[in-house]
Amino acid sequence: MNRQSEIESDTGAHAVVASVPAAPSDGLELRIFAARVRLLYSGIGLTAGANLINALVLAAVNRNVVYGGVVLGWLAFMAASILWRVWLTREFKTAAPADRAMGYWAQRYLLGALWTGVAWGVAGVLMLPQASPPHQIVTAFVLGGTAAGAVTTLTRHYPVYLVFVFPTLVPVALHFAWLGGETGYGMAVMYALFLIFLLHAGRNQSDSLEQSLKLSVQNLELVDHLTEEKARAEQLNAELRREIAEREIVDRQLREREASLENAQRIAGLGSWVWNLRTNELRGSEEAYRIFDIDRSVEYITFETFLDMVHPEDREAVTKAIAEAQEANTTYNIVHRVILADGTERVLHERGETTYDDQGGPVSMSGTTHDITEEHRMLKALEIAKTQAEDGSRAKSQFLANMSHEFRTPLNAIIGYSEILKEDALEVGQANHVADLDRINAAGRHLLTLVNEVLDLSKIEAGQMDLFVEAFDVAELVGNVVSTVRTLAAANGNELSVQCDPDTGEMSADATKVRQVLYNLLSNAAKFTEQGRIAVEARRLAELGTESHGGWIVFTVTDSGIGMERDRIEAAFTAFDQLDPATTRKYGGTGLGLAISRHYCEMMGGAISADSRPGEGSVFTVRLPGQVSPPNGANR
Repeated sequence: MNRQSEIESDTGAHAVVASVPAAPSDGLELRIFAARVRLLYSGIGLTAGANLINALVLAAVNRNVVYGGVVLGWLAFMAASILWRVWLTREFKTAAPADRAMGYWAQRYLLGALWTGVAWGVAGVLMLPQASPPHQIVTAFVLGGTAAGAVTTLTRHYPVYLVFVFPTLVPVALHFAWLGGETGYGMAVMYALFLIFLLHAGRNQSDSLEQSLKLSVQNLELVDHLTEEKARAEQLNAELRREIAEREIVDRQLREREASLENAQRIAGLGSWVWNLRTNELRGSEEAYRIFDIDRSVEYITFETFLDMVHPEDREAVTKAIAEAQEANTTYNIVHRVILADGTERVLHERGETTYDDQGGPVSMSGTTHDITEEHRMLKALEIAKTQAEDGSRAKSQFLANMSHEFRTPLNAIIGYSEILKEDALEVGQANHVADLDRINAAGRHLLTLVNEVLDLSKIEAGQMDLFVEAFDVAELVGNVVSTVRTLAAANGNELSVQCDPDTGEMSADATKVRQVLYNLLSNAAKFTEQGRIAVEARRLAELGTESHGGWIVFTVTDSGIGMERDRIEAAFTAFDQLDPATTRKYGGTGLGLAISRHYCEMMGGAISADSRPGEGSVFTVRLPGQVSPPNGANR
């Protein structure tokens, strides 16, 4: 699209339809235009879904205000426009058009957007005059929100956005202007300003996309150009090498290459050597002499001299490796130690290959010696550190497991005796002791929960946590968890709601762990929310490529509690991490619930995420496969 046609399109939807070119002629503009159109068609799911939801909301709001037949007729008109665009997108994907055919598809999509925009404008004309002020405001906001929401998708081709937004918003502005008065004129001016803002935002969005696509296309063209230049350079290099072979300057270039090789060997700590097996002369590069601490004035050494420098414990292995490599015509490859004249010990990695004569007899061996003394030292240190860390982790996990078991026995006794004493107190009429016994029981149960969490974490870290996969009804499990948490929610004056799609059905997973994850999330929501709302939702999400595990089961827990900073969300999933000391003192807990929940989700092939803002509550989302695969294909 050229710049002039975009400027002219701002004057109105009609001018835009007439000014859309079939496709730009310039190669770069054509590729950018085609990329815009493809992006436009890729967003049909979001666009169609948003239009459908908004249409249903608008129809529901005005169902008792406007004649029912008019509402149904308008809904049919809107649904037809949405279905036509969905069908058009399917046709586009099937056709997979080339870049030069994008003008035709852009015009068809533009007509669909115009149709939908007109449908929204018709809604304004039909519903605004007959509606009461509250219904008019809702209608105006739905239309405005629809136009604003289209900025992210329809501005991928700016004329499409224009033909959608003008017929959507202009009738509303005209209606309020026709009403007159302070409210009418005020709303008309606000809608006009809103329209100007959307046009400006859409233009900025479109220009930003233009620049991004331009850079992307230019990068691709640059890569193609560099590839061609590379091939041309390789061809020129081949010709140059042939010319060099024919000239007398080969010796000078060879000396330069030798100098470069010596420098590279020095930097890498890699020396080269050649061993003449017939004369027993072993010659090395400058770096090889430095590694073995041999005087450079020595022209060559013998194999026996080399073997004397090898660590006595490694000599037999070196001799055997050389003999086997020469006999089997394989690469000589060994790591061994050497002891230098000053007593310094070095660790070397040697590789070599043998050259044979026509009769198959070994003539020479050439290879490299790499000084890996420092790497070997670091590797040993890392192995020691790794061993110590593993020992420490095992000791910690074993300690936590032992201590947890030691705590659980007396805690169970405390809980049990408190319940027995409560029954006895009620029987003998000492009700004044019941409250204290309840507090003892609650404190014991709370401490037992903390101990169990520590024990679960120690099992997870030790790799001893197992999965037991079984089929269960999702709605039933959610209901059981909610019934358990409802008392906790009510204690803080919270309203708890449940929504479970009928299509959710069953899933195959570790029911105990799924239940524990939901309980952790809901109990946290109940703890950190006072006089607010808590909602849990379960639904099945089918996506391409998920047929093998039955799609995704998505659980969402939403609360209106204290929330947390965005940069603290990840830390909340870390063991023993809490928001801050003040929160710890007020709400208690170990900070293990979310960490354990993440481990459980990952064990079952899923994930858990959160979105939160301070003072606005939190949203936790659990995503699990509909059919969890047990470890090694069987329950554990």
